[in-house]
Amino acid sequence: MQNPLFISSAQNPKIKLASALRDSKERRKTGSFLIDGTALIRIAVESNVEIEQVFLDNEQLLSQIPSQLWNQSVVPACFVCERAPMDKLQYGGQSHSMIAIAKSWPMDLGSLKSRITSKGAGKLYLVLDQMEKPGNLGAALRTADAAGVDAVLLSDPICDPFNPNAIRSSLGALFTVPVAVSTNRMLEEWLQQERCNIFTARVEGSVPYTSVRFDGPTAIVIGNEAEGLRERWEQDQFQGISIPMRGKIDSLNASVSTAILLFEAVRQRSASNI
Repeated sequence: MQNPLFISSAQNPKIKLASALRDSKERRKTGSFLIDGTALIRIAVESNVEIEQVFLDNEQLLSQIPSQLWNQSVVPACFVCERAPMDKLQYGGQSHSMIAIAKSWPMDLGSLKSRITSKGAGKLYLVLDQMEKPGNLGAALRTADAAGVDAVLLSDPICDPFNPNAIRSSLGALFTVPVAVSTNRMLEEWLQQERCNIFTARVEGSVPYTSVRFDGPTAIVIGNEAEGLRERWEQDQFQGISIPMRGKIDSLNASVSTAILLFEAVRQRSASNI
């Protein structure tokens, strides 16, 4: 890595350009996003995410930069910042000593298969339909990583997957789980081509999730936090499933529902050695 440069002003153009990446429009325009904190940067590097720039608030933190970055033939720029410019880069009351700019990557369905590492035929997919809240998206990605799903499919997402809060809530799972973004209709067609059994989490027209078999290629669809799936994903070939409720509240947080359904699928598939 090249010798670090020093930044003393919050008005430095490098700082302005980096802080602008907190906005989704700027992320789409530049194809770059921010990663907050040493731990997440390390996971990103280990997952072969391309790092473009690194900002530090202390020169001594150079020793904490992942070794893979030091050894890259094309190394990112490194900046040691005084307090004011580093504060300008922070987000949501957080205080990180290391922040990186990374290059985003294609999330289209066409490139998904090349990013799936498992070789078995019984793939397990999580579909998140119109997910809106970054925290819920991050939590669902974290659960997907823990459950070992083959890919997470975002159907007409409202939330940008490169949102800093989504990345933070995922604990870096955005870098470890293959993710594809597409429309509701295109995802339905793609899953049908994959011969998936599609299970939709809904209240109406459903059966308890414990009464179905998550065998073979399987997709579990979770709806929007506020409106659920509504008329989307209502075709007859989709099996509606629900989580029985014993209290007076008729729904769970989307990320909680995700965890319950995914780990039931994992339990069943582990017992069947799928």
